[in-house]
Amino acid sequence: MKLDVVKREKDFLRVFGNEAESYLQGQLSQDVEGMLDGESRFTFLLQPSGKVDAWLRIYRQTQNDYLLDVDKNYGDLVLARLKRFLLRTDCTVEILNYFLYTEIANSRIENSFVDCFAIPYSWFGFEFTDYIFKNESLPEGFNLMDNQLWEETRIKAGIPEIGKEIDESTIPASLGIVDLSVSFTKGCYTGQELVARIDSRKGGTPYRLVKISGDSEISASQGYLFQNGEKIGTITSEAVTGDGFFALGFLKRGIETPAEAQIVDGDSNNKKVLVMPLEG
Repeated sequence: MKLDVVKREKDFLRVFGNEAESYLQGQLSQDVEGMLDGESRFTFLLQPSGKVDAWLRIYRQTQNDYLLDVDKNYGDLVLARLKRFLLRTDCTVEILNYFLYTEIANSRIENSFVDCFAIPYSWFGFEFTDYIFKNESLPEGFNLMDNQLWEETRIKAGIPEIGKEIDESTIPASLGIVDLSVSFTKGCYTGQELVARIDSRKGGTPYRLVKISGDSEISASQGYLFQNGEKIGTITSEAVTGDGFFALGFLKRGIETPAEAQIVDGDSNNKKVLVMPLEG
């Protein structure tokens, strides 16, 4: 049986050395010390202010040897950020030229591929398996699908992307994925104070990430959400498919979801859309 996969552009880094685990424990929002061999977790790499430098995944190969993957073109940023505080520490950070294929499902087949890490995961009801290879050639047993399929699925699933939903001004809690990306039981790490303060106050952030959908094959030409003529949010990613319009965006605090809203299409017409929480 061949697996239907999409090839995704990602940057990869290896972090290793006798103090790699303790160093990453103090830099990432996840509990690195609590990970087992072969386990992966999503995590934030934060600025000292608590805003986001990067959102990435960490995979433990063995103790003190970790693989990181981050959105394409942000590997150098992660490299520079991790090296910034790397003083007198037995830890090396380097860029790798690895390749990623994603099955938009979880067939749970045995991973028999050579030089491959297979990482199954769930995301708000969607199932995925990522296959990370050290070589670029398409493995036998893979059927390569159109890359647009990943963008459409990413938006429907509510997976944020750096450069679209995430930039240097992003507050982690606004993304709605703190429970999937942060440990509140570990020790201190860079940027922890803002994350902990917002979590303890339970007041939320000025805007939060939401899913948006519409029945028509439309495009949000102005990039905004409206309700009764008032601008209530922005659209950051969109996909138009045969099933309709799907988008991710940020909704103003105080507006409960699900909610009806409007977007302005390319013909300057108001079109109704439905705004839903990420887990909806």
